[in-house]
Amino acid sequence: MKFHFVAAALAAGLVASAAHADVGDIYLQGGTQGIGIGYAQPLTSWAGLRADLNGFGLSHTFHAGDLDYSGRLHLFSAGTYLDLFPIKSSSFRVSAGLLFNDDYARGNAVSDNGSYTINGTSYYAPGSTISAKVSYPTVMPYFGLGFGHKPVTTRGLGFTADLGVAYGKPHVDYQVSPQLVAIAGADNINAEVQSVQSKANRYRWYPILQVGLSYRF
Repeated sequence: MKFHFVAAALAAGLVASAAHADVGDIYLQGGTQGIGIGYAQPLTSWAGLRADLNGFGLSHTFHAGDLDYSGRLHLFSAGTYLDLFPIKSSSFRVSAGLLFNDDYARGNAVSDNGSYTINGTSYYAPGSTISAKVSYPTVMPYFGLGFGHKPVTTRGLGFTADLGVAYGKPHVDYQVSPQLVAIAGADNINAEVQSVQSKANRYRWYPILQVGLSYRF
């Protein structure tokens, strides 16, 4: 709830900035962060500030550790960026910023006729449940390259693109029914959690590719 309040405040700030700025552009985009809307405000002929909101939801089946999970991928982020344009005659830019996000994948383990495979061994525990949630940190640094939002561009439609990475170590929240913990043992459960965490750690560098259209006032 707190994150969504911050995101709503940022959205209101974007609208207010657009209403008072002499020159700026609003843009719509889509990519690995989902679908988003943003506003870019020039500072000088070679620098500008930018902020956007992006989101997407998708039902998804994924494999982690020894189990398959049926769940949902949830993406929702607010980004703030400083854009620098090193080539005077080009819209090519270098961007750095922060992502404030509520990105996570949450799912329930799929049982094989009442059995669950944990740390390489199958345990029969009908009625038991296993749930896992993998989430990114609330704040992640971002660095990337892009095209578009050139401060001296004339009014009208434009093309935008961003290619970069955000960094953050994912966190795993793992919940297992007490009945299954008693059958499998705490050591095996912990080993399974570590297996899921190890897989999640591979995605600490989150790739970002967004393309879109802008309108300059």
